[in-house]
Amino acid sequence: MIILGIDPGLAHTGWGVVETRGSLCRARAYGCVTTKASEPIDQRLGRIFDDLTEVIGRYHPSQLSIERIFFGENTRSAIATAHARGAAIVACSNAGLAVGEFTPMQIKQAVVGTGSADKRQVIYMVRNILGLDHDPKPDHAADALAAAICYANLKRTRNIACAVATDQLREQERAQREADAEAARQITAAATAANIARAQGKGDPLFSTRASRRSSR
Repeated sequence: MIILGIDPGLAHTGWGVVETRGSLCRARAYGCVTTKASEPIDQRLGRIFDDLTEVIGRYHPSQLSIERIFFGENTRSAIATAHARGAAIVACSNAGLAVGEFTPMQIKQAVVGTGSADKRQVIYMVRNILGLDHDPKPDHAADALAAAICYANLKRTRNIACAVATDQLREQERAQREADAEAARQITAAATAANIARAQGKGDPLFSTRASRRSSR
């Protein structure tokens, strides 16, 4: 599975491509789309769209993992990020990628093991999980790789949970079939016993009457 992680931002949109094989994750490429504040908004968003479209065409990811926006005190910054995020999602949607959205806390939790991890801890874990011999730069690209790892980890966890649930369901169905078969055997045995009893005259009123007449004679 090839996953494209994106850390959206109008000035800097980080991206990272991660390929998974079983439990192994490796980075195929990463980078950052940079735009200038002096440029018109349409040109900045167009560059984000075009550059990510080129990345998708080069590495052929099938999944997108992108950060959700947190609207804190800086609403203006969040709106600018929302614009960049929209351009990125449209580029991925045009290519048919399945979209996964995660909060920064979810990504940290999946990568580091705690939602309160700092940036240094995230970069350290990204480097180790992906088997890199250096810290991925810039930080926006590292965050994008972390988003991709988050998607991979959660996907793997869901697959394991699904497999466990499937095994449990199969075991329940097997147990039910065995119970049904045992009940059928008991019913068959009871019916056979009843037929034998009737054949021997036990519980047969007509046989009892005939036996009584013979005895009286």
